[in-house]
Amino acid sequence: MAVGRWWSRGKRREQREREQQEVVEARLVEGASCRPPDGELVEMLAAAEAGDDIAMSNLGAVFHSNGEPAAALHWWERSWAAGNTMAGYNLGMYHSAAGDPHRAQVIWEQVAALGDADAMLGLVKQGLERGDTATVDRWAPGILAQDEAFPVTALGVAFRDDGDLDRAVHAFRRAEELGDAYAMEYRARLLTAQGRTAEAEALLAKAATAQRML
Repeated sequence: MAVGRWWSRGKRREQREREQQEVVEARLVEGASCRPPDGELVEMLAAAEAGDDIAMSNLGAVFHSNGEPAAALHWWERSWAAGNTMAGYNLGMYHSAAGDPHRAQVIWEQVAALGDADAMLGLVKQGLERGDTATVDRWAPGILAQDEAFPVTALGVAFRDDGDLDRAVHAFRRAEELGDAYAMEYRARLLTAQGRTAEAEALLAKAATAQRML
């Protein structure tokens, strides 16, 4: 059973509703459960106890989704200690959501140094929130260099919401190169706001046949 990231890659959902159907800033569905059948859970536990870092990471997601934070932290910490970046990212997100941004930052910096785009994005958002341009400038280029569209589009949203439309457009264009329909739609909205309706309509028509990448 591949549970995947807690707040990422196939587990993302809407959190903010400021824009209709906006998915890019999606997070964990409150109350959602990903508990596998008992037989699979037993197998997962056995694999985790045997040292399988992927099983450990998945167990963290299972326990978190079922309201067992102590167990979730136990397995994420073990998985991250074994080098699993997915668990490291989720561990940082857990501490961020719990109101401990410093601890989240420390973990995310370690995960980001291994090339993880989601951890880089977490650090960029923290930097934007506290006006730390050095942090933003350090990690944003690494996100833009990714071949996965989601974090690039999300970076554009973060810049847009911070009022930096030039950098937002740059990120959206990069995600468009990767084929993401969401990025096309977000940039089309900016074009519409600027009165460039013909360009916006053309971009929306392109988005209608493009893939929505999560």
